[in-house]
Amino acid sequence: MADGDRESRVVVIGPLDETLPENIRDFVYEVKRIKTGSMAVFRVLSGKEEIEKAQKKLYGLFKSRASETIDPSSIRFPWPGAEEALWISDLKLWYVYRQMDGHRNAFGTNAPGSSKKPVICEFNIPEEGINRYFGSAFVDDGKGDYYLIHRGNIAGVSKEKLKEAFRDQWITVTYDEGDEEVLLVGKINKTLPERIKDFVYSIKDMKKDGTVFRVLSDKEEIARTQKTLDKILKSRASEIVEPSMVKFTWPDAKEAYWIPDLKMWYVYRDREGSHKNAFGTNRPGSSEKPVICTLNIPKEGINRYVKGAFVTDSDGNHYLIHRGGISGVSKEKFKEIFHEQWITVIDDEGHDESVLIGKIDENIPEMIKNFVDRFIWIKNCGWGISFHDFLKLRDYHFKPELVENFLLSLKVKPFVILTGNSGTGKTKIAQLYGQHISTPERKRYLIVPVGANWTEKRHIFGYLNIMTGKYQSTPALDFIMRASEDPENPYILILDEMNLSHVERYFSDFLSALESGEPVPLHDDPDCGFPSEITLPENLLVVGTVNVDETTYMFSPKVLDRANTIEFETLNPREYLLEEGEPGEPAGDLKFLEDPFNHDTGDLGDLGGIRDDLVSELSFFHEKLQRAGFDFGFRVTREVLEFMHAAWVYEGKPAKWENWERYLDAQIKQKILPKIHGPERLLRDTLNELKDHCEGRFPESGDKLGEMVDTLRIQRYVSFIR
Repeated sequence: MADGDRESRVVVIGPLDETLPENIRDFVYEVKRIKTGSMAVFRVLSGKEEIEKAQKKLYGLFKSRASETIDPSSIRFPWPGAEEALWISDLKLWYVYRQMDGHRNAFGTNAPGSSKKPVICEFNIPEEGINRYFGSAFVDDGKGDYYLIHRGNIAGVSKEKLKEAFRDQWITVTYDEGDEEVLLVGKINKTLPERIKDFVYSIKDMKKDGTVFRVLSDKEEIARTQKTLDKILKSRASEIVEPSMVKFTWPDAKEAYWIPDLKMWYVYRDREGSHKNAFGTNRPGSSEKPVICTLNIPKEGINRYVKGAFVTDSDGNHYLIHRGGISGVSKEKFKEIFHEQWITVIDDEGHDESVLIGKIDENIPEMIKNFVDRFIWIKNCGWGISFHDFLKLRDYHFKPELVENFLLSLKVKPFVILTGNSGTGKTKIAQLYGQHISTPERKRYLIVPVGANWTEKRHIFGYLNIMTGKYQSTPALDFIMRASEDPENPYILILDEMNLSHVERYFSDFLSALESGEPVPLHDDPDCGFPSEITLPENLLVVGTVNVDETTYMFSPKVLDRANTIEFETLNPREYLLEEGEPGEPAGDLKFLEDPFNHDTGDLGDLGGIRDDLVSELSFFHEKLQRAGFDFGFRVTREVLEFMHAAWVYEGKPAKWENWERYLDAQIKQKILPKIHGPERLLRDTLNELKDHCEGRFPESGDKLGEMVDTLRIQRYVSFIR
């Protein structure tokens, strides 16, 4: 500052606005601290409530400053689960918040609608406790004031460069495990938006400096870097276990390293051609199926088909990268998910884009854990990929026709029964679909095991406790109410082994409400404080799984008439042990198929010129089954037509539909045959006629009828569900 001809350095206490009293108080406090020689002690917040309080305060500051609420896609930031972004025009800064395994705060500099690539900074904070692999935290100073800190781990910007740029803002915080040096971004008050803006724009400028990352190709340099990585990871482990303990049987791999504070295991093996590093998060000895993330590094040279690599910057620092993309998830999707870690690398083949996982130093285990968590989330939730690709990603083997039938059935009627031998994947496909439609913030499926003692509706809908006057809810009812609060998204309720009890006894109210749309009465006590009735939401899908043995009960025609019944066949071991008979690809519009809501049945049309053929076929089955007392009514006819219409739309609405018999075959087996049961004297002639009619045209139904005819001949009695 100039004073006449002299210059002097001064302390700027603060602007002359409403923040001045608080800034003066801080100045006085600092003068007192300096005079007494005491040091400010910053405590990292660990309690769930106080972290949430600080987060709400941070969010409120930006919400009040925002000039516009916008769609995240307008700033090229499609964060899963984030529904809005705040644009603060005077700061030229946007802000997005979401809660996903912690409080996630993202900031960027690109204006809404701009085609510029966003530069993004994230401040991610655990929901409770202290977790150093989260990049940020809230601290207090002992006076009741909260501050935002950053640990300085930013892709593409070294910690040394951050220390140089923000040398006056580094402080020491204390944990039980020891001290840590962190960057104090600012106090959570009205000045914080400006402090965060300065931080974000500084990061933007640093990234503009153009750090050049070159992929290592020298064999010895790669080996040294792998050895360093291996040493750091093993030094963090508390336990060495057999790889079989984490359900990971890599040939030649003799030990797995469990890192408890990160809840992650690590296995390394040296194979010809590459260094193989595998990571997972299932605990040793748990029954959980592992989802494994591999980071394999070529031993020498450049090989872009191997997803992992080491890179170096101009200062000689080494980093671990992933080239992006895995089976079922494109590189573009990787770019969206790991946007803030996306960098350009150079190798002998030119420029390539990759995920910068982290620098090979003492912080690399946390950086790998962050990558592994997101990688596992991609595999578990399948964000941005089709259900078909999601199944392949999770290594599940289902024929595409089966998946098509399952999803088309859910579009037509939100109640599907899955039957077949134990272990054929009935519950699993429903669970996987539930995982696919879920998000990290909201689980949209529930598996409810049906008990043999289920004899009334209270097992699903709960009951009024007359002793306490309180309503005793159930997980199923809570789930239904949760679905009602989120009508734009599908929810799937899975009733596992639903015929362990008489289905009609506990499920009749549910079926009636499903058909009529009328509410289910829950109680009649005006003082209860719980809703007296509930209407089943339109976004609720119900899947029941069925096994048949001496402990189960058969379904009545009333239940079968209201569902599509899909039979799961046992898979020949050759098909998955020897990878024979790999399932083909889906035939139509996956976006239409996988959305259970986007089917308009107001006008069914001529169905590609096959309507008359369809009427003829349904009439034939009706007449033949009427003789045996198993004819079907208007409901079945209407739902078969709706299924066929959905299949026609799925295949692109062909003017001349050649493939219609494949879908009618599915409906014969799913809607018409399931009710058939009885003795040989009643069914022998009918089943034989139906079998002869289906041969050559409707193979799935023909095979099922052939099986039923054989069973009838041997046992003198048969039913569709074995």
